[in-house]
Amino acid sequence: MSDVIRCASCGQLNRVPDLGSGKRAVCGQCKTPLAAAAAHNGHPVELSDSNFKSMIGNGDYIVDFWAGWCGPCRIIAPVIEQLASERNDVHFAKVNVDENPRTSAAFGVQSIPMLVFFRNGAEVGRVTGAVPKAQIENAITRYFH
Repeated sequence: MSDVIRCASCGQLNRVPDLGSGKRAVCGQCKTPLAAAAAHNGHPVELSDSNFKSMIGNGDYIVDFWAGWCGPCRIIAPVIEQLASERNDVHFAKVNVDENPRTSAAFGVQSIPMLVFFRNGAEVGRVTGAVPKAQIENAITRYFH
């Protein structure tokens, strides 16, 4: 199984297969790491069961576990979008729990929205619920600085 990811640097569409641990997806045209490029285009990158591990391996990531039917998820989504456009010190990503059950189960996601903070692929913290922007910013400071 593979996903198609648009490179934020050059616009090229890239088919990204399920990569083994330690491998990173790069754009076939400009060679930019796809997760880094997508996460810095002002929007969270969509992750899946097939690309999750390869995409969050390097750097600081906040992953929003969410579902389309979840009211609190819809409340916090604009906050995540705003933070993604404002901050360049952390990557933002989203995982739809209904479409990606393996990743959701691997992290024991039982309540959504759930923000999981990763540093170089290792979980360093969590925030659950539709929390205010200031609380997410405090968590960024606590977990990454």
